[in-house]
Amino acid sequence: MVLIILGTNTPRNIVRSALKCKTDLRGLSRRSHATSNVPSSASSVAFKKNKWIRPSDTNPCVISSVLDIEPTSSVTIPEFLRSNLHKWENAPAFECAVTGRTYTHGQVHRKSQSFAAALKQHGLGRREAVCILLPNIPEYPIVALGIWDAGLVVSPINPAYTVAEIGKQVADCGGKVMVTIAQLLPAVEKVLEGSPTLKSVVVVGEAGGHHSFFDMLNTDVSSATFLRGSDINTLRETAVLPYSSGTTGTPKGVELTHSTYTTNLMQITHPGYRLTQFFDGGSPQERLFALPPFFHIYGLQVILGSTLHQGGHTLCFPSFEPASFIKGIKQHRPTVLHLVTPLISFLCQSPEITPDDLKHTRGTVAGAAPIGKTLIERFITKFDQYMFFQEGFGMTELGVSHLIPPEMKNSRAGSCGILVTGTTSKIVDNELGRVVGPHHPGEICVRGPQAMKGYFQNEKATLDTIDSEGFIKTGDIGYYDEEGFLYIVDRLKELIKVKGLQVAPAELENVLRQHPDIADVAVIGVPHERWGEVPRAYVVPKSKRLRESSVNSFLKDKVAEHKRLVGGVEFIDVIPKAASGKILRRVLKSRFE
Repeated sequence: MVLIILGTNTPRNIVRSALKCKTDLRGLSRRSHATSNVPSSASSVAFKKNKWIRPSDTNPCVISSVLDIEPTSSVTIPEFLRSNLHKWENAPAFECAVTGRTYTHGQVHRKSQSFAAALKQHGLGRREAVCILLPNIPEYPIVALGIWDAGLVVSPINPAYTVAEIGKQVADCGGKVMVTIAQLLPAVEKVLEGSPTLKSVVVVGEAGGHHSFFDMLNTDVSSATFLRGSDINTLRETAVLPYSSGTTGTPKGVELTHSTYTTNLMQITHPGYRLTQFFDGGSPQERLFALPPFFHIYGLQVILGSTLHQGGHTLCFPSFEPASFIKGIKQHRPTVLHLVTPLISFLCQSPEITPDDLKHTRGTVAGAAPIGKTLIERFITKFDQYMFFQEGFGMTELGVSHLIPPEMKNSRAGSCGILVTGTTSKIVDNELGRVVGPHHPGEICVRGPQAMKGYFQNEKATLDTIDSEGFIKTGDIGYYDEEGFLYIVDRLKELIKVKGLQVAPAELENVLRQHPDIADVAVIGVPHERWGEVPRAYVVPKSKRLRESSVNSFLKDKVAEHKRLVGGVEFIDVIPKAASGKILRRVLKSRFE
């Protein structure tokens, strides 16, 4: 997950917030550190104080990056992303893989300010939410930047969602405007009918009686005023409101500020972590693919944000079509590929993509869901043992917290990497109730300036996720080796990861309980060769006439495709539960296995 480092011409207000490195990553020597007073719950091996990490003085099982960082301040996301625009203003920025429609970096920023001026004329109040229901098209960054410049909040929505799912997010965030495309307009109009907050719709394409996005781009900006970081508290001002199920439960709005978004860009662009380089007019542009969706934080920050900040050229795919994907590889010749598990599997299996097709690609960045050592090795073996494979770890609530350093040269396949700058972590054995040391698995807990402000209007969920020391409880089970490299073992949280997208069992269970012939239900994730995991339902029927086809038909119009029960439906007499009423999913998983 790779972006750029700020250049020497960076505005002064950003420089004040730039990385304050106590030591250079390359200049540190590896030194073992004999740690004393290690808690008895830790393994017998202590963390080494080395070029990557430093153990805490108070608890050597708590580790931090050797590099410090101050959160960015007094700068909005658009101001941050425009800081080096003069270097690549006329270079291509975003291109549609289907139509070839292309915007330069200068056009993206100019058009976004016209869109911002139009939104302000629309009478929207500060901090109100604008929902983006778009596939990966080159207008997406124009929309997002315009919303931020207008002092509003971006709430991205999965375009594969059903009317009910879209309506639920709009209602929760209080969305005032929806930006969409003509193909999704029928669903949006149904949402509009039942939404008390949604006032208008902006359409990228044929407007159908609604506001035309392209007409709004003609708005005069000469008298417009835009949000300035110097006028607000960027550490507290919410800028992005994506929805995540967190460690459990139904989707919740994750409040990310202007500072958390931009600080995380700073963290993952520091030398020693980044895979790509910024464009200075002399060196070639980085050529990227936008297949991970922009509504997901991976796409919105790591791909969209880095493209604008480093002056890259990104090919946007509105959906995955094998033919356009293969054509894109052969013609766009990506220098770095951003992929998720199904795409890596596709490349490994496709006879149409040969090693020669990726000869321009020096690295691959993988995220959104665990890849697995076997698939990584298969990919590297097919394409190039020297092509760098960078896997990371993060979540919507936390941004990117770990990355594999390029200097490791694929020697740590299966690891999610080391802590990024300014980040602290601990592994908690929840059964022992203690922080543990290297090679001892437990829940991964992370603290840093890239962490969310909290869940939107949900204090209980926030308190359940952020502990008293400010650590985000990720719900993932893992361990560190003695050098601080993270390995994922399992998930404590109940979430199912389908093609890198979250599926909350509780959400599906709530929908299925509305079926008149279902008495009780439990959902688990089961392995799937192409998608990683898929949902499987265990159903207690009210009548013998209930069939699997009836259950699937009931779900079809209520949830997005990736939430459907591809793992099957099994009818059982009783759902195993603890005395507290909590579903014992581990029992169901052992039943499936």
